[in-house]
Amino acid sequence: MQTMTADTRHGLLLVAAAWLAPIGSTLFAPVLPHMIEHFAAVPHAALLAPLALVTPALFVALLAPLAGLLTDRVGRRGVLVWALGLYAAAGIAPFWLDNLYAIIATRAIVGIAEAGVMTASTALICDYFTGQRRAHWLSVQFGSAALVATVCFVLAGFLGNYNWRAPFLVYGATALLIPLILAIIFEPARAAPGKTADPSSTDSIRSLIDLRLVGTLSATVICGALFYITPVHISLVLNERGYSDPSMLGLASAMGSVGVVAGAAFFRFQSRRPVGALLAGAVLTQAVGFAVLYSQSSLAGGVVGMFINNVGCGISLPLVLAFTMSRLPEGYRGRVSGLWTSMFFIGQFVCPIVVAGVASLGGGMVAAMAIFAGFTALCGLLLLAGLVFGRALREPATTGSPVVPAH
Repeated sequence: MQTMTADTRHGLLLVAAAWLAPIGSTLFAPVLPHMIEHFAAVPHAALLAPLALVTPALFVALLAPLAGLLTDRVGRRGVLVWALGLYAAAGIAPFWLDNLYAIIATRAIVGIAEAGVMTASTALICDYFTGQRRAHWLSVQFGSAALVATVCFVLAGFLGNYNWRAPFLVYGATALLIPLILAIIFEPARAAPGKTADPSSTDSIRSLIDLRLVGTLSATVICGALFYITPVHISLVLNERGYSDPSMLGLASAMGSVGVVAGAAFFRFQSRRPVGALLAGAVLTQAVGFAVLYSQSSLAGGVVGMFINNVGCGISLPLVLAFTMSRLPEGYRGRVSGLWTSMFFIGQFVCPIVVAGVASLGGGMVAAMAIFAGFTALCGLLLLAGLVFGRALREPATTGSPVVPAH
């Protein structure tokens, strides 16, 4: 039988599947005020409608580990196909529904499907590619997601002006990925029961609970929360500076988000450097961005601060993911991918809560930027110090062994 190897087609298709996470939130956010107005007669509609916005992230955080276990047990490709179908069906449903509680229920199903899609697609990227190729596709995944989020936000705003339900139709288009997945994506061969792909790997239980994995998953929660600070709150920071025009704030956010792309590209070309040095540089870059946001009162200063901050975010997330997935037993990439996805979405979910608390403590959103600048600077300096004592921090992020398709 002819040997199959992963190429650009596989990488692009799996990256496109991972876009469902930013699509899931950005298509919904611009029509939220219109949705609240439509359901004004429903008790507590002003609270329930925003709840529908964050429900998918909550369910991804809760169920991604289970989805990861499922991909290891029954296969990545099948989970990915079924999750895509569920995502499309549940995502488009609010276009016809006129019950707020039913819409919230469909959003929960969207979260369940997202857990499957994100876990399976990330595991397949890490199965198919190793070394610098893995770093390349992970950086493309995170860098392109920022651009997709910007495009979807603009698209949802345009469609929402026509009808607040119209953006939900876009969810249905994700079903077009299913025939492409079936035609192109192959299921990686799995090791025989009781064996792992790497004889030098630790035993299965230790590999899942050792300090290295606990450390990378903890870092994922922090990096995930930091990742969402400026995209979600830049408008509030600039509003305190006196800038309130929605179109101006939207443009500023879009320009600042390009920093994620720049950071992801930087990681792609520097991925062989020690993980501790790269992560320290990323966190210190975020500190500089927060400091600029605090110290510069102009609109241009806000854009520059967000851009610099997002460069650090664009480095840290693919870096932490690549390092988390390296040196794993072959049969455990799915469940660790699920754990990583869960930690990332927990970070996303707690981000607004943490920022609100810090802003209350500091006396405003601008003051909060100073506190986050100090926190990230301290973390960066601790990571630099850890390079002296931590052997793991001196390892490159991009390691692993290639896989072959199942026969």
